[in-house]
Amino acid sequence: MVQAFGQEKREVKNYERHLARARDTGIKTHVKSSTALASFFFVLFGYYGYGFYTGSWLITKKVENSNSKELYNVGDILACFFGIVFGVMSLGFAAPQLKSITEGKVAGKMAYDIIDRVPQIKIDDPISIKINKKYVKGRIELRNINFHYASKTDQKVLENFSAVFVEG
Repeated sequence: MVQAFGQEKREVKNYERHLARARDTGIKTHVKSSTALASFFFVLFGYYGYGFYTGSWLITKKVENSNSKELYNVGDILACFFGIVFGVMSLGFAAPQLKSITEGKVAGKMAYDIIDRVPQIKIDDPISIKINKKYVKGRIELRNINFHYASKTDQKVLENFSAVFVEG
């Protein structure tokens, strides 16, 4: 179709423009994720250094463990150290799931907005007539119906729709 109307150059320019926007977005995303990963490892290795420094200080100064009433030893230091490391790493593994939780909250809010919406069409309008379905007989014919939602005028839901409904 593009070739039939001689629009190849125009479409190549459109493609390059959109491709550049996608590339810029990809670069920004990768910079953010790299910065987050670098920060995580900075904190982790900083904790390693602090933990080993504090542990060696407790052992060399012969500080007493208040729980066991004995001097701190290498086992106490490593147990505490690895307990905190594994706890911090578990929190790090839970972080990506926060995106799913946020998306769920947004979807839930949208669903509740739809549920709480007051329709423009009033069902209990005083001029409406209640009829008993068992006595209704007839034919309804729809011809060339065109319909689109007010918020999406460029998307047609029905176009030249015709139907016949016969009851009774």
